[in-house]
Amino acid sequence: SWHYRRPKQSKEKMTSIFSTYSTGENRVTASILAVLKSLSLSRIERLLGAILEQSEFELVRFQNQPSKGGAGVPDAIIHASIRLLLETKTERNGVRKPQIERHLARLSEANETVQVLLVLTPDDVRPRILDDVNDQRVAWSSFALLDQAIDELLEDSHEVVSEREAFLLRELQSML
Repeated sequence: SWHYRRPKQSKEKMTSIFSTYSTGENRVTASILAVLKSLSLSRIERLLGAILEQSEFELVRFQNQPSKGGAGVPDAIIHASIRLLLETKTERNGVRKPQIERHLARLSEANETVQVLLVLTPDDVRPRILDDVNDQRVAWSSFALLDQAIDELLEDSHEVVSEREAFLLRELQSML
């Protein structure tokens, strides 16, 4: 179900709309990114906010007439200062502390004011290993919560989701 048909060719060929990485984790992560990149900014923020459990999550802030923060008032400001690293596991209890610590060290080298390491797993509950890390930049979410967030987005009568976006989101759900 993750395929589309190309225009007529001499030999009809099926091509995956998702990643062809051989490693499961890389395939899932690349597929999630491919779908996110195809969505509108507001839908990306809504899905990420849902799995991060932050209802006011913003990747980019748009503001007219920003009067605070300096002399003069420009007509508008577009501001973004977030680094979100994603670590995906496809097996339950697959999170390893040394890997998480390496990712956090990489975040520490970043200049962005908001830094998040999102660990996405098929686990039903937050892996205990993450509690041992004791770093507020670590966020965990499950495939089930991502699936639920997609359902809520697609069922929201106030959202105008294109057929293409809906198709990609449903295909992502099928893959997960």
